[in-house]
Amino acid sequence: SLGMDESLFKRLELHRDAVVQLNVQYRMNRQIMSLSNSLMYEGRLECGSERTATSLITLPLLPSVLPELGSLAWIQATLLPSNPVCFLDCSAVPALETVEQGGISNHTEAALIHKLLLLLIKAGCKPGDIGVIAPYRQQLRTISGLLQASAFTGVEVNTVDRYQGRDKSLILLSFVRSTAEEGPVTGRAAEGLRRLNVAITRAKSKLLMLGSATTLRRTPLWRSCSTIYSEKI
Repeated sequence: SLGMDESLFKRLELHRDAVVQLNVQYRMNRQIMSLSNSLMYEGRLECGSERTATSLITLPLLPSVLPELGSLAWIQATLLPSNPVCFLDCSAVPALETVEQGGISNHTEAALIHKLLLLLIKAGCKPGDIGVIAPYRQQLRTISGLLQASAFTGVEVNTVDRYQGRDKSLILLSFVRSTAEEGPVTGRAAEGLRRLNVAITRAKSKLLMLGSATTLRRTPLWRSCSTIYSEKI
Protein backbone atom coordinates (compact mmCIF):
# COMPACT_ATOMS: atom_id res chain seq x y z
CA SER A 1 0.00 0.00 0.00
CA LEU A 2 1.18 3.51 -0.78
CA GLY A 3 -0.67 4.87 2.23
CA MET A 4 -3.16 6.84 0.16
CA ASP A 5 -6.00 5.63 2.36
CA GLU A 6 -4.32 6.97 5.51
CA SER A 7 -4.75 10.66 6.34
CA LEU A 8 -1.78 12.92 6.97
CA PHE A 9 -3.09 13.78 10.44
CA LYS A 10 -3.40 10.08 11.29
CA ARG A 11 0.21 9.49 10.29
CA LEU A 12 1.38 12.50 12.30
CA GLU A 13 -0.50 11.18 15.30
CA LEU A 14 1.37 7.88 15.01
CA HIS A 15 4.72 9.70 14.76
CA ARG A 16 4.52 12.43 17.37
CA ASP A 17 8.28 12.96 17.26
CA ALA A 18 7.83 14.38 13.74
CA VAL A 19 5.59 17.20 15.00
CA VAL A 20 7.20 20.44 16.14
CA GLN A 21 5.58 23.59 17.46
CA LEU A 22 6.34 26.73 15.48
CA ASN A 23 7.52 29.26 18.05
CA VAL A 24 8.81 32.12 15.88
CA GLN A 25 6.35 34.84 14.85
CA TYR A 26 6.65 37.94 12.66
CA ARG A 27 3.31 39.61 13.45
CA MET A 28 3.23 41.35 16.84
CA ASN A 29 5.66 43.38 18.89
CA ARG A 30 7.37 42.10 22.01
CA GLN A 31 4.83 43.40 24.56
CA ILE A 32 1.79 41.95 22.77
CA MET A 33 3.64 38.68 22.24
CA SER A 34 4.51 38.59 25.95
CA LEU A 35 0.81 38.67 26.80
CA SER A 36 0.12 35.78 24.43
CA ASN A 37 3.11 33.93 25.84
CA SER A 38 1.69 34.17 29.35
CA LEU A 39 -1.76 33.00 28.27
CA MET A 40 -0.95 30.18 25.87
CA TYR A 41 2.66 29.48 25.03
CA GLU A 42 4.45 29.28 28.40
CA GLY A 43 7.10 31.71 27.19
CA ARG A 44 8.08 29.69 24.11
CA LEU A 45 6.98 32.24 21.49
CA GLU A 46 9.72 34.46 20.05
CA CYS A 47 9.85 37.44 17.70
CA GLY A 48 11.43 36.57 14.38
CA SER A 49 13.25 39.88 14.07
CA GLU A 50 14.11 42.98 16.09
CA ARG A 51 11.99 44.99 13.67
CA THR A 52 8.94 42.94 14.63
CA ALA A 53 9.81 43.05 18.33
CA THR A 54 10.04 46.85 18.46
CA SER A 55 7.22 47.72 16.06
CA LEU A 56 5.07 50.66 17.26
CA ILE A 57 2.16 52.48 15.67
CA THR A 58 2.97 55.80 14.03
CA LEU A 59 0.96 58.81 15.22
CA PRO A 60 2.67 61.81 13.58
CA LEU A 61 0.02 64.30 14.72
CA LEU A 62 -0.17 63.13 18.35
CA PRO A 63 1.71 66.19 19.74
CA SER A 64 -1.09 68.43 18.45
CA VAL A 65 -3.78 66.21 20.00
CA LEU A 66 -2.38 65.77 23.52
CA PRO A 67 -2.91 69.41 24.63
CA GLU A 68 -6.65 69.01 23.94
CA LEU A 69 -6.87 66.31 26.60
CA GLY A 70 -5.96 68.61 29.48
CA SER A 71 -5.85 66.67 32.74
CA LEU A 72 -7.08 63.38 31.23
CA ALA A 73 -3.79 61.61 31.89
CA TRP A 74 -5.29 58.15 31.38
CA ILE A 75 -6.26 58.97 27.78
CA GLN A 76 -2.84 60.45 27.12
CA ALA A 77 -1.18 57.28 28.41
CA THR A 78 -3.54 55.14 26.32
CA LEU A 79 -2.69 56.96 23.10
CA LEU A 80 1.09 56.85 23.46
CA PRO A 81 2.69 54.47 20.93
CA SER A 82 5.22 53.60 23.64
CA ASN A 83 2.38 51.89 25.58
CA PRO A 84 1.63 48.99 23.18
CA VAL A 85 -0.67 47.11 25.58
CA CYS A 86 -3.31 48.83 27.73
CA PHE A 87 -6.26 47.48 29.72
CA LEU A 88 -8.83 50.19 30.47
CA ASP A 89 -10.69 49.09 33.58
CA CYS A 90 -14.24 50.43 33.37
CA SER A 91 -15.33 48.98 36.74
CA ALA A 92 -15.61 52.35 38.48
CA VAL A 93 -17.21 54.35 35.66
CA PRO A 94 -19.71 52.53 35.92
CA ALA A 95 -20.10 50.84 32.56
CA LEU A 96 -22.83 48.27 33.05
CA GLU A 97 -23.91 45.94 30.28
CA THR A 98 -27.34 46.11 28.65
CA VAL A 99 -29.23 42.91 27.87
CA GLU A 100 -31.51 43.34 24.85
CA GLN A 101 -33.44 41.03 22.58
CA GLY A 102 -30.57 41.15 20.10
CA GLY A 103 -27.96 40.26 22.70
CA ILE A 104 -25.62 41.94 25.16
CA SER A 105 -23.99 45.33 24.68
CA ASN A 106 -22.12 47.91 26.72
CA HIS A 107 -22.87 51.46 25.66
CA THR A 108 -20.15 53.02 27.82
CA GLU A 109 -17.44 50.82 26.34
CA ALA A 110 -18.79 51.60 22.86
CA ALA A 111 -18.68 55.35 23.59
CA LEU A 112 -15.11 55.07 24.89
CA ILE A 113 -14.07 53.22 21.75
CA HIS A 114 -15.68 55.95 19.64
CA LYS A 115 -13.76 58.63 21.58
CA LEU A 116 -10.46 56.76 21.36
CA LEU A 117 -10.90 56.20 17.63
CA LEU A 118 -11.60 59.90 17.08
CA LEU A 119 -8.37 60.81 18.86
CA LEU A 120 -6.27 58.09 17.24
CA ILE A 121 -7.39 59.01 13.73
CA LYS A 122 -6.89 62.69 14.49
CA ALA A 123 -3.38 61.80 15.69
CA GLY A 124 -2.62 60.26 12.31
CA CYS A 125 -3.59 56.59 12.54
CA LYS A 126 -5.07 55.36 9.26
CA PRO A 127 -8.61 53.94 9.67
CA GLY A 128 -7.67 50.92 7.55
CA ASP A 129 -5.02 49.99 10.11
CA ILE A 130 -7.59 49.79 12.92
CA GLY A 131 -9.72 46.85 13.99
CA VAL A 132 -12.39 46.62 16.69
CA ILE A 133 -13.28 43.23 18.19
CA ALA A 134 -16.13 42.27 20.52
CA PRO A 135 -17.57 38.87 21.51
CA TYR A 136 -21.21 39.92 21.05
CA ARG A 137 -22.85 40.96 17.78
CA GLN A 138 -25.12 43.41 19.59
CA GLN A 139 -22.01 45.24 20.80
CA LEU A 140 -20.65 45.27 17.25
CA ARG A 141 -23.91 46.83 16.07
CA THR A 142 -23.75 49.43 18.85
CA ILE A 143 -20.17 50.37 17.99
CA SER A 144 -20.85 50.43 14.24
CA GLY A 145 -23.77 52.77 14.87
CA LEU A 146 -21.36 55.28 16.41
CA LEU A 147 -18.92 55.06 13.51
CA GLN A 148 -21.10 56.31 10.67
CA ALA A 149 -19.07 59.47 10.00
CA SER A 150 -16.77 59.39 6.98
CA ALA A 151 -13.72 59.79 9.25
CA PHE A 152 -14.19 56.18 10.37
CA THR A 153 -14.42 54.67 6.88
CA GLY A 154 -12.04 51.73 6.80
CA VAL A 155 -12.21 50.85 10.50
CA GLU A 156 -13.19 47.18 10.68
CA VAL A 157 -15.62 46.09 13.41
CA ASN A 158 -15.99 42.33 13.74
CA THR A 159 -16.07 39.20 15.89
CA VAL A 160 -13.02 37.21 16.96
CA ASP A 161 -13.89 34.45 14.49
CA ARG A 162 -13.99 36.85 11.53
CA TYR A 163 -10.48 38.04 12.40
CA GLN A 164 -8.99 34.54 12.45
CA GLY A 165 -5.82 34.50 10.35
CA ARG A 166 -5.77 38.28 9.90
CA ASP A 167 -4.28 41.25 11.72
CA LYS A 168 -4.30 45.03 12.15
CA SER A 169 -1.69 47.48 13.39
CA LEU A 170 -4.09 48.57 16.14
CA ILE A 171 -6.80 46.49 17.80
CA LEU A 172 -9.43 47.72 20.27
CA LEU A 173 -11.01 44.83 22.17
CA SER A 174 -14.30 45.32 24.05
CA PHE A 175 -15.10 42.63 26.62
CA VAL A 176 -18.65 44.00 27.14
CA ARG A 177 -19.61 42.09 30.29
CA SER A 178 -20.14 44.27 33.37
CA THR A 179 -22.75 43.48 36.01
CA ALA A 180 -23.56 44.79 39.48
CA GLU A 181 -24.54 41.33 40.70
CA GLU A 182 -22.32 38.86 42.50
CA GLY A 183 -21.76 35.32 41.30
CA PRO A 184 -20.16 33.65 38.29
CA VAL A 185 -20.36 35.12 34.80
CA THR A 186 -21.14 32.91 31.82
CA GLY A 187 -21.24 33.54 28.10
CA ARG A 188 -18.72 34.45 25.44
CA ALA A 189 -16.63 36.70 27.71
CA ALA A 190 -15.97 33.59 29.80
CA GLU A 191 -14.99 31.34 26.90
CA GLY A 192 -11.66 29.60 26.38
CA LEU A 193 -8.12 30.81 26.20
CA ARG A 194 -7.90 30.06 22.49
CA ARG A 195 -10.51 32.68 21.56
CA LEU A 196 -8.95 35.23 23.91
CA ASN A 197 -5.53 34.53 22.46
CA VAL A 198 -6.81 34.91 18.89
CA ALA A 199 -8.30 38.31 19.77
CA ILE A 200 -5.11 39.54 21.42
CA THR A 201 -2.80 38.35 18.67
CA ARG A 202 -4.66 40.19 15.90
CA ALA A 203 -2.78 43.33 17.02
CA LYS A 204 0.63 44.00 15.49
CA SER A 205 1.71 47.22 17.20
CA LYS A 206 -0.91 48.31 19.74
CA LEU A 207 -3.65 46.58 21.73
CA LEU A 208 -6.29 48.50 23.70
CA MET A 209 -8.62 46.39 25.86
CA LEU A 210 -11.73 47.75 27.55
CA GLY A 211 -13.59 45.86 30.24
CA SER A 212 -14.69 45.55 33.84
CA ALA A 213 -11.94 43.83 35.81
CA THR A 214 -14.39 43.32 38.67
CA THR A 215 -16.79 41.35 36.47
CA LEU A 216 -14.17 39.53 34.41
CA ARG A 217 -12.49 38.19 37.53
CA ARG A 218 -15.71 36.30 38.26
CA THR A 219 -15.27 34.12 35.19
CA PRO A 220 -13.34 30.83 35.51
CA LEU A 221 -11.08 31.78 32.61
CA TRP A 222 -10.24 35.30 33.72
CA ARG A 223 -9.37 34.43 37.30
CA SER A 224 -6.17 32.96 35.90
CA CYS A 225 -5.42 35.88 33.57
CA SER A 226 -3.75 38.29 35.99
CA THR A 227 -1.34 39.25 33.18
CA ILE A 228 -4.13 41.26 31.55
CA TYR A 229 -4.64 43.45 34.58
CA SER A 230 -0.94 44.18 34.99
CA GLU A 231 -1.37 46.45 31.97
CA LYS A 232 -4.23 48.36 33.61
CA ILE A 233 -4.60 52.12 33.17
